[in-house]
Amino acid sequence: MALKNTNLLIEMGQIPLTFRGTPAQLAAEMIRRMRIVSPSGTNFIFIGDVEPTSNVGPWLKGGTSWYVFDEDTKRYIPLDITDSETTWYSIGASTPTVVEPPLWLRTQRDATQADPSYGDAIEWLSWNGSVWKSILVDGISGTTAERPSSPFEFQKYYDTDITCLLWFERSTWRTFAGVPGDVKAVAFPTLTEAITRNPGWEVLGASNQSIRGRTVMQAAKDSGTSPVTTLSVNTDVAVRAAFETFGETDGVSIDVLSPVPYPPSIALWHLVKT
Repeated sequence: MALKNTNLLIEMGQIPLTFRGTPAQLAAEMIRRMRIVSPSGTNFIFIGDVEPTSNVGPWLKGGTSWYVFDEDTKRYIPLDITDSETTWYSIGASTPTVVEPPLWLRTQRDATQADPSYGDAIEWLSWNGSVWKSILVDGISGTTAERPSSPFEFQKYYDTDITCLLWFERSTWRTFAGVPGDVKAVAFPTLTEAITRNPGWEVLGASNQSIRGRTVMQAAKDSGTSPVTTLSVNTDVAVRAAFETFGETDGVSIDVLSPVPYPPSIALWHLVKT
């Protein structure tokens, strides 16, 4: 085992000039007069804020952090106490390679020596015996341009530009509210603005010109072939099938001398959730 230099000193008292004896007796007299001393006491731990330039034993930096000397780099490095600490959960962007502990805090990125930060916390997951399952999704917020570039399925995000809660569902950002097939009227002057403010929606009739520009009314039966669900309606109420178009030739009149005007109306964009 290689011996290391320390800051300990050996002091020896003077041997009397009248000493007479054998070499063994001389050695004994020398030992009796020796003591080990140190400028900083007999503490074998170096304490200070400045890293020692050589191995002087364990280094307690700032009174809170332990370092040990690495013979390869000739520098002090943080003390590894992994074997004596309890790991409560895994943290990072990469899927853990172990399932103990069975709890994982998923983050935007993995920490590195160059960049020890993890970014935003995304979700908590637990190991159910076969896969990691999300147990809590925590939404973050920002502008449209700041939406996560690599979102995961069902990640939440509050877009402050359009003041709307979104989630990443079926590989695209959609409004958290609404389900596929929902129809709503929105008050925006342009279709571009209406679509921009409602991610995951499209104009009603985007792929079917025949239903554009029409007043939306309630259907009373299924469209298609039998079996067809038909709802009962009051007398003189037309039973319209879902997606049935009508009205091009229908008119409203009392007689030839008393035309009835259309009721006051307003046109708004109708969107459907995709």
